[in-house]
Amino acid sequence: MASTPTFHIRGIGEMSEDGAFILSAFDASLPQLASIGSGGQWGSQPFSERPNIQGRLNYEKAKQYQSTGEGEPIRIFIIETEIPSSAVAELPDSVRIRTGDGGEKFLAVGSMTVSEGKYPEYLVPHFDKEVIKKELDGTSEYVYLEALITDFRTGPWRKGAGAALIERAREYCREKGKRIMYCDSYAGNDRKLVKYYESQGFTVISDFLSTKPDGSTWPGTFFRMDVPA
Repeated sequence: MASTPTFHIRGIGEMSEDGAFILSAFDASLPQLASIGSGGQWGSQPFSERPNIQGRLNYEKAKQYQSTGEGEPIRIFIIETEIPSSAVAELPDSVRIRTGDGGEKFLAVGSMTVSEGKYPEYLVPHFDKEVIKKELDGTSEYVYLEALITDFRTGPWRKGAGAALIERAREYCREKGKRIMYCDSYAGNDRKLVKYYESQGFTVISDFLSTKPDGSTWPGTFFRMDVPA
């Protein structure tokens, strides 16, 4: 394969299996995260077995907003890379491959969810931190990068997909006339994910510690990125 895959980023719905792909990519990430010391990021229970997971992924809301411009302003993007037909047999059967009109093979390697002027509810308890409250309270002039996942099953074909999705999120900010993008991430395992987001242009605003239903804690970091016109 080429050292740097060429990516194509699209909305959802071109494949009926887009929703299933996103869910399976999250499931596939769990053993990989555990193997690198980041098992605390999303736990060990498969996403496909979690209560109300379809609603939490916001797939139907995103599909409605993409097609009508109505409802909650949420978008989901799928990132693909074109692969040679000879590479198909080398990949697990569980990956998602779309065939283009000219017979091209497009391998789905990740996805991203963004929303306009809407932050995750789990941040509300952290408004006791003035730096977080100051950023989010009383304004909707931003885009929030809610979720980003690359599919570990696709191996080297996913290299660079995260950066390409973040660049697409910047473009989305400009399309919507927003000049600020926020996100948050897991801050455990020596802050490896925090360092990744910093390398992509985000600035740390504050760390926070969430308490999960079982009483355990989840260390997180809240970021901001200024997006020039």
